[in-house]
Amino acid sequence: MADSSLAASDVGFRVSPTSINSTIAVGDRNSEVVILQNSSSEEIVVRSHVHFAGAQDSVEIVPEPAEVSLQPGGSAQVVIHIGVSDEAQPGQQAATVSFDAASSSTRDVSIVGEVGVAIGVEIIRPVSDVTWSFPRFVDSSERVIFQAKGRNTGNFTTRLEGSADISGMFEGNNSLTAASGPISIGESADLQAVWDETPLFAIKRVTLDLSSGIGAPVEQKAFIIVFPWKLTLMLFLILAVSAAGGLLQPFLAKVFSSNGRRGD
Repeated sequence: MADSSLAASDVGFRVSPTSINSTIAVGDRNSEVVILQNSSSEEIVVRSHVHFAGAQDSVEIVPEPAEVSLQPGGSAQVVIHIGVSDEAQPGQQAATVSFDAASSSTRDVSIVGEVGVAIGVEIIRPVSDVTWSFPRFVDSSERVIFQAKGRNTGNFTTRLEGSADISGMFEGNNSLTAASGPISIGESADLQAVWDETPLFAIKRVTLDLSSGIGAPVEQKAFIIVFPWKLTLMLFLILAVSAAGGLLQPFLAKVFSSNGRRGD
């Protein structure tokens, strides 16, 4: 019967590949596969641990499964899930996933082999330099034009798509979209979406997005107030003129009456 006690030199344990470089957009995820290989004559248990190079709060790395048993001569896949938060800043992030191999024997729990996989993550923001233009106060008789401008800062030619989701508490929602043609790396695009049918009175919340279809879009939220201000202004002027005319009538009547008496 084979001795269950293993020295490090007795274990043939390999991981492939030993380095991974991944480009991920903010708000996006990626998965990489590594192969664990047990070329020894003993069963081993492999456990994974993640170590980041420096402080980080925007990248998540999760090996799955975190623990795996390998029979003599056996192999297994471990999927490394890499996620980047919506708030991440573009740049580089480095980490290491360590795989510790130990004998599966309950009498020997010492680590008998360790291999590290270097993880390099390049974080990109595919759309930047985004600006929006639209009115905050809208006359009920007018349409609303949402204009967006953005630049392709990804690493391949893409299309930019803008959307304006208009929601209200008491009325139906509207969703407007506009898309560009192919945009080369570093080039900008101007998009325009039109809301033709504005209500008579409304306070609407607008969510504006501009995206290349990869990762989290650049987003802005705003409120739009819709009311017939032109008609209201006209009515106000009419009332003001009418009120002024009512005040002038007694005065004019008195003047004309005096003039009339003087003429007798």
